[in-house]
Amino acid sequence: MQKINQRLTLIVACFGIVLLLLSVFTGLFQQAWFVFLIALWLFVFSSCCYRLTPLFIARNPLDKFIKREQQHLLLFTLSGFFDRTHGPQWLVIDSIEKIQCNDDQCTIFSNEQHQYTIGLPASKTELMYYFNGLFTEHEKQIIIIC
Repeated sequence: MQKINQRLTLIVACFGIVLLLLSVFTGLFQQAWFVFLIALWLFVFSSCCYRLTPLFIARNPLDKFIKREQQHLLLFTLSGFFDRTHGPQWLVIDSIEKIQCNDDQCTIFSNEQHQYTIGLPASKTELMYYFNGLFTEHEKQIIIIC
């Protein structure tokens, strides 16, 4: 997720440079719609920069995105600007066959031939540690966490 956020910030910054050049070399800065476009760019750019800070990671721990309620796993994803989340996606724990952890994301495979991929601000080792603490010993024998 960190690499994606860095690329996204770079792309948005390039758009900002183009907007800056347009405002310097043309009379577009006199237009109300162009000023609105610059304000919208500032909002998007500040969101992108925020996602690169340690504050973003501190405000978005794993337990905000993956929760357990008795026999269900609730999955939330980041969406939109700043810390907005989308979800939950309900998943019966007994239907989970495998959880594959990667840096910044995990994929959960169920026996119903479904797979759910969620992006998370965490490393592979943090995700594996979190899942090992989330499930009971019996569930860990059934679910492959890799």
